[in-house]
Amino acid sequence: MPIILFSPSLAIFFSSDDWFHLRVSAITHLSEFSNFFSFIRNPQSIAFYRPLTTQVFFFAFQKLFGVNPTPFHIFVLTCFAFSLYLIFRLSKKLQKTNEKALICTILYGFSVSNFTRLYFLSAFQEVGLVIFSLLCIESYLDNRKYRPIIFFVLALLSKETAVVTPLILFVLDWAKKKIEIRKLTPYLLVLFPYLYLRLFVFGVVSGETYVWNPSPLKAANTLIWYILWSVGAPELLVDYIGNGFRPIARFFSDFPGWWPIILGLLVLNLTFLGYLFAKKLGRFNRRFASFIVLFIISLLPVLFLPQHKFTLELGLPLVWFCFAVARLLPEKGKILAFFLVAYLTLNLSMNHLTYARHYSVGRGVVSKKVFEYFSKNYSTRPQNSYFEFINDTRVYTKEWGSSRQIANSVGGSELFRVLYRDQNYNVYYEDFLEVRPALQRIPISSKIFLQ
Repeated sequence: MPIILFSPSLAIFFSSDDWFHLRVSAITHLSEFSNFFSFIRNPQSIAFYRPLTTQVFFFAFQKLFGVNPTPFHIFVLTCFAFSLYLIFRLSKKLQKTNEKALICTILYGFSVSNFTRLYFLSAFQEVGLVIFSLLCIESYLDNRKYRPIIFFVLALLSKETAVVTPLILFVLDWAKKKIEIRKLTPYLLVLFPYLYLRLFVFGVVSGETYVWNPSPLKAANTLIWYILWSVGAPELLVDYIGNGFRPIARFFSDFPGWWPIILGLLVLNLTFLGYLFAKKLGRFNRRFASFIVLFIISLLPVLFLPQHKFTLELGLPLVWFCFAVARLLPEKGKILAFFLVAYLTLNLSMNHLTYARHYSVGRGVVSKKVFEYFSKNYSTRPQNSYFEFINDTRVYTKEWGSSRQIANSVGGSELFRVLYRDQNYNVYYEDFLEVRPALQRIPISSKIFLQ
């Protein structure tokens, strides 16, 4: 059922960062493939070190299927389905019953926080991270000798946030009252060299959203948002909440029919979870406490980045959230039925709302129109001239013009670099004050792609 819920993603075209990743991964030599995994910056590097789930992913599927996003999406959904199977298996191992495992899988599978991870192809690293982290954890709990180390390395090659895995393993051992530092030593021997190479050789990303803030109050605010998103709040809600977690006036005008549904269902779910928590207060064991701790630990890489709050970061933390909630719920009966109805109603309705508002959907539509237009009308790039998208619609503001909308959808010049197989090809946008070349200008209407 979760696969059916997110199956509309199969129709979503490439957009934004996808085009950059398609361009970078369009290689022709074996040496370029090895560049994907190099910590030394090179033409095949991207902003983050995620070679397995970004460069290799885009390279393999582009090589097999060209610029056709459907096979990419089919693979992503298949991997998501496999991650749900792993969640069921791990939950059964930790919570001992099929009923609890099924509850965890339902909660995770229908969470609206999965939307970005499944609709935006460049977010595939989150799905890969979950798969390899869970395989590592399960193999570790089964006392496999080498397999968990291999999966840990693959998780690190999927996304940097896998660095928390050894700490997760430590907490799971603590929950069993069986901590063996010797078992964790191999993970540390992998982790420390990786951290050095990642931080001091490959380097860190700078920018407005990647500014660390050690403030406990800011971290608490960020944590609250990830809890709200785990319950089922739509990601867009963060843009409409002011000081004291009060909705701003624009929230009610932008969502006249939706705001009572959003707030009503969210409050209902939070109240019921609070009731279940209070009911079991004083009767919690180490296992439940470990799930709470693991939720926070999995968020540590982003908890102190208050300007970088996104639901896609919940891939691994959401596993522990669902495990904790399942621990609060009975295995059957009216209480379970009531909560599942409330939870599913919130998340299914927010999935519908997110589909109507999410950038991956809107930008995908625009990107497809641009790609098809230029494939048909300019299949061969014009010589001694350049394209410039102009602002010919007043729908957008002066500061955020229509040509900027096109640029955000196609990744600036990246779509055209893929289309014309030219790493250095440039197009221009009226909103951006770049120096134009001394060539003939071909104006392109932005309006025809935004209607």
